[in-house]
Amino acid sequence: MAILNLKPEGRICRIYSISGLIWLQIHRFLRFPIWLMPVRRLRQVDKLWTKKMQRKYILTVGKILPHDEPCKLTKIVYEPKVRVEKQYKLSEKDIEEFYTNGFMKPFTVFDPQEIKELGKQLLEHRKHVNPIYGQITDRDWHLAVPEMLLAMKHPAIIERLAQLLGPNLLAWRSQIFYKPPGGKTITWHQASTYLFEEGFTKQLLIPPDINELFMLTIWIPCDPVTIENGCLQFIKNSLRGGIKNMKLGGSVGFDSVNFSPDYEVDPNDIQNVEMDLGQVLIFSERTIHGSPPNNSDRNRFAFNYRVTPTNVKAYPDPNNRKQHKESHKATQMAEKYDLANWSTTLLRGKANDLNRFEAR
Repeated sequence: MAILNLKPEGRICRIYSISGLIWLQIHRFLRFPIWLMPVRRLRQVDKLWTKKMQRKYILTVGKILPHDEPCKLTKIVYEPKVRVEKQYKLSEKDIEEFYTNGFMKPFTVFDPQEIKELGKQLLEHRKHVNPIYGQITDRDWHLAVPEMLLAMKHPAIIERLAQLLGPNLLAWRSQIFYKPPGGKTITWHQASTYLFEEGFTKQLLIPPDINELFMLTIWIPCDPVTIENGCLQFIKNSLRGGIKNMKLGGSVGFDSVNFSPDYEVDPNDIQNVEMDLGQVLIFSERTIHGSPPNNSDRNRFAFNYRVTPTNVKAYPDPNNRKQHKESHKATQMAEKYDLANWSTTLLRGKANDLNRFEAR
């Protein structure tokens, strides 16, 4: 069931999806066991979609859905979860500000020339086939480029993450972001377990508790970042506000998928995060975020990576929780990845048997 084919030619898919959900309601009304449902994807929808999500999608003729799997932070701890060296220590006030803003104020980690050279290297790599996936893609170059992984493991970053997430950390995904002059707007969006990415039928992450902080994104620019060339923007207090609804379709969105917020954004709550070369930004994907177009004559090149505690399972097989998915179809990127050569990377502490680890 192709829930998120949002281009004009996707209307038939949307009608098919709505029809499937109506059949699911009838199936439930008649009290048939869900295992009798003949379509596996509808069984997944029944498992992962709330009744409110299903009703909203049907009543709005396939136009309204949450940005991701519904959840809301109910377990917030301001005390650092680990002890670290003094130069990396976060105060309770620092952590409280993180939960209010949805991001940590950018901090300097790298020599500007060093990170600029890494950016040039990655810009060249992205033109060629990624050996992990056997295709040209901006995804997961840290599994093939040692210099990128070395930057990701910098203790000034990892020790800050540990104070928010705990002592045992893994990287499960990275992404290159190239926004040249004229690069388009990335509309407001959020993520929790990345239900959005596979048409709302599969989770990419399974945490022990969805209502606590279980993932952080680290964003590293390889060019100076300003409002003019498309800096990241965040909505204040949205990290605490839960996953909001989006309106499917329209002329803006994220790469190949078009959508817009189904909620009002107060201009006074928009926080523009400009950054210098060498700085690093840590934020939660649950925070409503996006970026304006690049209206300058300069590139805006950056990469990010996503970190979870080791007790969060990445790319789970929906039919066998002890295994991983064999492939991942990224709706937003319009790409499919064979996961045979993919693995998580241990960044700190101890691994466990939930995830596929490889020493790097």
